[in-house]
Amino acid sequence: MSKGKWFILGTVVLLAVVAMFALAACGDEAEEPAAEETALTGSAAERAAEILGREPTGLAKQIVDRGTVIVANDANYAPQSSIDEATGELVGFDVDVALKMGEILGLEVQFENPAWETIPAGLNQGRFDVSIGSMTITEERDKTIDFTEPYYFTSGQVFVKEGGPQIAGVEDLAGKTVGVGAATTYYDFLKSESEAEVKTYTTDADAFPDLRNGNLDFVMTAGPTGQQAILEGQAFEFSGTPLYYEDLAFSVAEGETDWVALLDYAITTMHEDGSLTEMSKLWYNGLDLTVRE
Repeated sequence: MSKGKWFILGTVVLLAVVAMFALAACGDEAEEPAAEETALTGSAAERAAEILGREPTGLAKQIVDRGTVIVANDANYAPQSSIDEATGELVGFDVDVALKMGEILGLEVQFENPAWETIPAGLNQGRFDVSIGSMTITEERDKTIDFTEPYYFTSGQVFVKEGGPQIAGVEDLAGKTVGVGAATTYYDFLKSESEAEVKTYTTDADAFPDLRNGNLDFVMTAGPTGQQAILEGQAFEFSGTPLYYEDLAFSVAEGETDWVALLDYAITTMHEDGSLTEMSKLWYNGLDLTVRE
């Protein structure tokens, strides 16, 4: 074959290879917009209509029309939520979850920090739109407020001063003074399942100073809450294994089905895109509490 024919053949092959890579690149570029289309866009009202398949009603309509959601949480419940002493800002797992919810639904987030025991009444009175504060789903609470699907799961755990007694079960708390947050599932559990002397505090974290000072024998709270106190250098330790596990959810005023549906959409999105797992690992020392034990 002549040099001229070799040159022509080589040129054709080269052009074919270039065309093949160009087509492959175009194919990759064509696939990217499809992934982006899964995210909602537009105003809060437009996103709500897309999620529900119609215009929202009730509290959901009020919230999306004003574009702001009022979120109740506890500012003294690290690592779920607390005030950063250096910046004065509210930070924590529940704070990040609330902000991500707002991002998904196109809403600005405004935080309120009421006393824990006042939250159910405050929801039904319209003082805030949703509680994103690690509230456990219980039958008693479900009589007056509504819950979303769970967004994470945690343990009911007993803590003691370093070197203190290790319990084998709830029966070992008989006659002991145990501190808990008021109106919590820990209070309900101890009152129904133990013979402990139960002392209540405004929030779980408020019980730790009395444990440290010897005024309490134990504190019962969420496993991550006690763990956070230990990580901060407080001289406590786990006493025994968890007494139970519980599902935690957002809570809203009773009967607001559209609002629950929108919040469930946000929770499902966070589970599926991995953002809940990332936030859990960030705030809970590498643990993924978004999957049930």
